[in-house]
Amino acid sequence: MAKTLVAYFSASGVTKKAAEKLASAAKTDTYEIKPAVPYTKADLNWMDKKSRSSVEMGNKSFRPEIVKDDLDLSQYDTILVGFPKMEYSL
Repeated sequence: MAKTLVAYFSASGVTKKAAEKLASAAKTDTYEIKPAVPYTKADLNWMDKKSRSSVEMGNKSFRPEIVKDDLDLSQYDTILVGFPKMEYSL
């Protein structure tokens, strides 16, 4: 039987809620991709051009360091990844 993982990065909690709903409906595992330094409300103030999220959006070479752990991806056949729209331009 195929095994699926829903992995997500959520700065404000919106993506987390969507990932958890999807995982619950599909009966899959979830995994939160966490920044080494958690975001504050000030970091997420997209109206401030000097806020952390604005700098990350404006400079593709600047991305948050993520917490590294012992997740074994080899046990999954399918990995669905969710992330905030602020991290990717459509």
